[in-house]
Amino acid sequence: MFTVRRIILAALITASAMALFASAAPARVQSLVPQQSLRGLKIGMVASQVRAVAGTPSINKIVSHPLLGKTRRMRFGKVEVTFRGTSATAPVVNLTTTSRNERTSGGIGVGSSERALAAKLTGERCVTELGYRHCYLGKWRAGYVVTDFSISKAGRVTQVTLGLVID
Repeated sequence: MFTVRRIILAALITASAMALFASAAPARVQSLVPQQSLRGLKIGMVASQVRAVAGTPSINKIVSHPLLGKTRRMRFGKVEVTFRGTSATAPVVNLTTTSRNERTSGGIGVGSSERALAAKLTGERCVTELGYRHCYLGKWRAGYVVTDFSISKAGRVTQVTLGLVID
């Protein structure tokens, strides 16, 4: 009987500890770090590094790009990765997502309102150019990285792009 009590006590202690850890809300996973990364992927990575982080792409193809010529494009669910060229050493120049799962630490991502975006980000600039509404961080100058949030007519983020400005 003494052993049964010990087992029950050990089970209660374990259950209490599990409940304590389960009740603590997990920190929001930051899969979008403006100006730095998207789902752990970064501008400048090469294909082998992208695969090491993201796994096997669902799509891996060569496409024509209006500025870069032939480029490699990989897709991992709703995240698209574009490389500057087709070689194994071609660097990533663009990361785009339409997934609602990719969020900043403040919860900003696809589906967020422009108002929420403005409240949670620092240094963003929102403009309408040729009918295209977007908010961005960074400089639109060759060699700089820009994080761009496409905004729908309804005022919500529809796409997030982290890209290297080419020209």
